[in-house]
Amino acid sequence: MSRLHPDVFFARRARLRRKMANMRASKERRRLERIAAGWTPEPKFQRHYPFEVGVRVKATGETEWHDLVSVRHAAKALGLVLKYYNRKWGAATP
Repeated sequence: MSRLHPDVFFARRARLRRKMANMRASKERRRLERIAAGWTPEPKFQRHYPFEVGVRVKATGETEWHDLVSVRHAAKALGLVLKYYNRKWGAATP
């Protein structure tokens, strides 16, 4: 197995990093030129979730709605709500 001398390894890595930085800068310059010429980038893809889950605090009437991403996400969010509720109002956990 041949190994590179550390000087060679780090020199190659530095060259590659310089090359990648130049490529990123060039791509950004082209993008800015297109925007200056009147091109408008398309909006990023936004996910659409057809269901929402809501929580209402009976004591205050506050209601908060969030997208139902998954059952795991809803369970985690509701666990955090209960943890905060128990800490703030001292309610007992069933």
